[in-house]
Formats: sequence, C-alpha cells, structure tokens
Amino acid sequence: MPIDPDFQKNRKKVGKEKGIAIWGPVDPPEKLGIHGTHVAIDWDICTGCGVCLEVCPQQLYEWVETYGHPTSEKKAFPAREPDCGLCYKCETKCPVRAIRIVYPPEPTTWLTYLAYLFFLLGPTQFIGGPIYGALFGPYLGLIVPFYLGWMVLVVGLLLVLPSFVYFRKRGEPAEGRNLMYTTVVVDSGTYSIVRHPQFLGVMLLLCASILISQHWLTAIMGVPCIVQMPIWMREAEEHLIRKFGDDYKRYMEKVPKMNLLLGLVRLLRRKREDKVDDKN
Repeated sequence: MPIDPDFQKNRKKVGKEKGIAIWGPVDPPEKLGIHGTHVAIDWDICTGCGVCLEVCPQQLYEWVETYGHPTSEKKAFPAREPDCGLCYKCETKCPVRAIRIVYPPEPTTWLTYLAYLFFLLGPTQFIGGPIYGALFGPYLGLIVPFYLGWMVLVVGLLLVLPSFVYFRKRGEPAEGRNLMYTTVVVDSGTYSIVRHPQFLGVMLLLCASILISQHWLTAIMGVPCIVQMPIWMREAEEHLIRKFGDDYKRYMEKVPKMNLLLGLVRLLRRKREDKVDDKN
C-alpha cells in the first residue's frame, strides 16, 4: 500500500526530528509514521532500498537507523528537505511508493495577488480586445497597428495552444499528477523554438488585444501583466534549473528564452545538421 497522498489532511503532526516534521501515528519501534512535509517518506512502508539516495540530484536524503522496525532497520530521512528541486525522481523510482513530493505553497505577496488578478482577467483581455476591435474598429482609428494586432494574435495562439499539446504528450508527469508536474525537459514542438512558449504567447496575445482594440482599458489591464511576465519567466527558470540540473542547462544553451526569430534560426540549423548526420 503506497503512502497516503492526503496525509496532511488525514494525519496529525506529532513532533519533529532535526527540524523535519513527523506525522503520526507513531509507536516505535513497530510504527514510525511519515517523516517530512514537502518531501514525505512513510517509514512504515520504506524498505531501505536506497534508491531515493541514489537518484536525488540535491542529495537531500541521509540514512537513519531504525532498529526493530518490521520492514527495515534503516530508513531514508529527508534531512535537507528545503533543497528539493521537485524533480520527482525519488517519488517515481521508489519501488514501494513510500515517497510523496508535495509542492510547497507560494508565499502570498502582492505579486501573488497580481497573478490571481491576471488569471481572472486574462480571458476577458484576450477575447474582449479582439471582439471590440472587430465590432467597433480600433478606438484610436489607427489602421496599421490594428492589422498588425491580428497578425500578432495568430502568432500568440500558435505558441500557446500547441504548447499544451506537447507538454501533455512529452512531459511524462508522475503517476497521479497533472501535466504541470512534468518529470522530463520538454524540448519538442514550440518548446524547440523558445523555452517559454506559453509565457511568450500570452504576452503576444495581450499585445494583440491592445493593438486591435486600441482602447485605454485593454492597455491598463495588459501592460502591467506584460511587464510582469519576464519576472515570472526568470523565477520559472530558477526553479527548472534546480529541478532538472544539467539537462535544463543544456536545453538553455540550445533554445533561447523567448527570442522567436533566433529560436527559428537555431531550429532550422539543428534540423539541417541532423540531416547531414543521417547522410553520413
């Protein structure tokens, strides 16, 4: 029987060991409970195989002796739990499914509230601006930006929509996880052109809405989000480097962050080099 995925709801904290939470019930030496919150290991299931210590790139586990326990007399202990890069390798490789990685909640800041506001108003911005422009024409009457906006809209959609498809097909999320919990670096489809097609696509959709409608309201809603996007992108990069390590660093060398033109040039160059290699 695997670790309870809802252990934080179904169990109570009964103590700490080296600053790491212990979730009961605990009755040593036969019953030891779950150790850890964001990197949680059910010691009553753990067989002490050591796979988690071998696969963890952050080396956050260490051995703890558990004499007298029926499944094993040593257990993996998440001593450096805060260092977890959320790669899910330990969770997916554990043969008895004794490990559960829980994404820690983001600290609530004004940026968090801005993100919530963006997701609430985003669909209104994407849809409302083009609809307004199509029905009433551009508010400022500028024709060139109006038609440019429609072209930008198409590019934005071509970046955003396929990215979900490739993320779902190539991401290999851990069992029971949604597609955002990918366990591998996705580098195909739109992700072979830019590293953040969703972010870039959303930025282009916001720009398109402003250009098409040319209304002050779309600018007020869109410009702060466009300015904030590179910040979210940088935070995502830091997390992905921690999560995937050298694999993501190699991906960074190959694919630009959001330079669409450079990304297309590099993609065509890689395809040409692959054809040459196939011939040889």
